[in-house]
Amino acid sequence: MHQDHHSHQETSIKTTWARLVFVGILVIFSYGISREAAYQWLSVQHHTEVQNKLLDYIGEVRRALRRFYHLPYLLTNHPDTLAIVKGEQHDPAAFQAKLTQLDKAANTEGWTLLSTSGDVLASSLIDERFSRPDRLAIVEQVLHQGEGVSLVNKTKGYGPLYYLSAPVFEGLNIAAIVVVQIDLSFLTEQPITSQDIILLQNRQQRFFLSSSSEYNADWLNAAQLNATQTPEHDKTQTVNRETRYLYDSTAISQWRLNATSFLGHTVKLDDLKWSVSYLTPYKPIKGAASLFAWGVAAALLVVILLLIIGQQRRQKHRHQQRIQSLLQESQRRLKQMIDKTQVGLLLIDQQGALFDLNPMAKRLFGLPENNHHRIFAWELFDTGNPHSTTLTLLKNLDKHNELAELNAVETMARRSDGSVFPALFSLTRFPWHDEQYYLATLIDISKRKKAEQSLQQMNQALTERVEERTQALQQAQAQLIETSKMAALGRMSSAITHELNQPLTGLRTLLTTNTLLAERGETEKVKANNQLVQKLIDRMTNMTSQLKTFAYSKPQHLHPVSLADALNETLRVYQAQLADIDVRVRMPHDTPLIEGEGQRLLQILGNLVSNACDAMANTAAPTLVFVVTPAERTVELTVSDNGCGASKDVLETMFEPFVTSKKIGDGLGLGLAITANNVRDINGQISVAPNAQNGLTFTLTFQSVIPGH
Repeated sequence: MHQDHHSHQETSIKTTWARLVFVGILVIFSYGISREAAYQWLSVQHHTEVQNKLLDYIGEVRRALRRFYHLPYLLTNHPDTLAIVKGEQHDPAAFQAKLTQLDKAANTEGWTLLSTSGDVLASSLIDERFSRPDRLAIVEQVLHQGEGVSLVNKTKGYGPLYYLSAPVFEGLNIAAIVVVQIDLSFLTEQPITSQDIILLQNRQQRFFLSSSSEYNADWLNAAQLNATQTPEHDKTQTVNRETRYLYDSTAISQWRLNATSFLGHTVKLDDLKWSVSYLTPYKPIKGAASLFAWGVAAALLVVILLLIIGQQRRQKHRHQQRIQSLLQESQRRLKQMIDKTQVGLLLIDQQGALFDLNPMAKRLFGLPENNHHRIFAWELFDTGNPHSTTLTLLKNLDKHNELAELNAVETMARRSDGSVFPALFSLTRFPWHDEQYYLATLIDISKRKKAEQSLQQMNQALTERVEERTQALQQAQAQLIETSKMAALGRMSSAITHELNQPLTGLRTLLTTNTLLAERGETEKVKANNQLVQKLIDRMTNMTSQLKTFAYSKPQHLHPVSLADALNETLRVYQAQLADIDVRVRMPHDTPLIEGEGQRLLQILGNLVSNACDAMANTAAPTLVFVVTPAERTVELTVSDNGCGASKDVLETMFEPFVTSKKIGDGLGLGLAITANNVRDINGQISVAPNAQNGLTFTLTFQSVIPGH
């Protein structure tokens, strides 16, 4: 059931996340669609508005320029002009003053009379701003067309100049040209929106006028020049134009000045050879489109939220109905479980009176089904034991209150007929309907008590049998130990008898021989036989001296011993036996001291070296290797040889007394037994195993001395 609830919860979480993702995608999709639709519609509206503004502006430009068109013709037929052209004017200063007067009256930037070669015949200009290339360009156009022409010039750092020219005829030939300069800066004084920009370009598509102080004509020309001449131009000056098409196939021109985007519209003036562009920022359009899109998305989100809230309310109502149904079903099942449980349940109020109890409790206490008189809980337990914890607690529930807790306490319950039975009683606080109650559980343990008594009797009987068997085993063990001692004594006696018989026989023979030799007077031979007798006696002494080792008691106290010093001393003592053996020692210089006894350690190492020398007696290239390996609390020593080795049966009994693989007379088999006994006496361990060189490896483990202990 818990797994089903957990699975349902996971499914609900996944469904909620799926809905949230769907709503998010729907809102984002609606935002994108509405933003694009608003952007398209606003672009069309602004495009139409820009067209109208541009047409209005062009009309204003034409009206403003129209009042200057007649100015150069004021001098083409003037007598003073003709006199200057013919060279008959004797007072050029007076004509120049007249030009200055006309310049001020017409609010222009200068009047000039040019020859057909571009030279200045008379002018109101003081500076040299009217450059010779401009003069030659005007003369060339006038001579080519035979009529007045106009020209726009823009010098970096200065305002744009508009030149109006008219030819001066002498007969049918053009004799001179009248040029009037006009500052076109006034064209940007037309009333336009502060964020809009008006741009004017000449026939070479160079900008000569801009209504923006930030993006002036010089800035625009520099940006165009950078973009065309250098691929890696200055990124702070960029001018890009591209054409985009709206949903109704309307072509709009998008300008980008640096990072700012503009909606533009350009018209070419064929008569002036100008291009006039009107730019309005895209930011308000995008902002309005985004605002509209956010409004649509918010409205959609509100609608979705209202739908979700409505659905949640319906689900909550259905859920409440389902919970109510489940609660009713749960109460019904709980009542069935309580009625059918094999545990007695008692609901007790704060005064200790029974409020309710289940059918099992009624059966345990022998109470009738319909019992209407008030019963106190303590009345249902054995009152013969006034010191009972259960009885004391139930009589004083109102005093104990929150401390009234019992868990699996054995007590004696009393039935309605007065009989008692053992029961397991538990009590816990049980808040119900905002009131304090106590829930008690009662389990009849009569069968368990009987089983416990039977088990105790069986345990008692089993204990007695175990004691009898233990006593019998101890007796058998004592007999076995005695038998083992006798067997060991027998093996020892047999070995000693076997080992001593041969020297004794030799002694008897030598003594008999000495008697005969003495009678003959052969003293030299007697001396030689006496030396042999002494050798046999020494041999018998060596055999019996090994038996004394078993009489040594275990040392009372161990003290720190240097394994390195003991090994060096042993190798020095056995230097003669090791003369033909390749001895290798691997020992760290910081090997710690070990717990032991110096004499026993020397005897251990000496026995191992002697045993290895005997094993390698017939080895072609004998090698004896000592390896010392310190650990955390121990020091390990391995002694490896490449001798004759030993069989598996011999390895199993190698450390037992009187076990040897040597020839008769070469030893009693006590060396390794003594070694093992000495290792155990200093709390060490010893083991033996075959190695890869067909020899044996003895591994000894000693206890290291811990500094400070």
